[in-house]
Amino acid sequence: MFEKIWEAFTGRWGLAALVLLAIPDGRKALKSVAKEAIRAGLIVSDSTKDLIAEVKEEASDMVAEVKAERKQNNSDKHASEKHVSHKS
Repeated sequence: MFEKIWEAFTGRWGLAALVLLAIPDGRKALKSVAKEAIRAGLIVSDSTKDLIAEVKEEASDMVAEVKAERKQNNSDKHASEKHVSHKS
């Protein structure tokens, strides 16, 4: 676990964060970058939630349509069977 933390800390972004912390006003810049990253993440998250809701609604509508069609087809089939059996 410590190794993964060390890799993240010494990786490209970790080193960039250290540099920002070392320079004057670096914390403000780092905070600004972090806030923008969070803002972007929230936008993507909200957009994804909206898209998933739309897909679920469309899928639910299609299921309802297919069930209605099946019910109609079964009603038509039974009606035609009764019609044929009455002719016999």
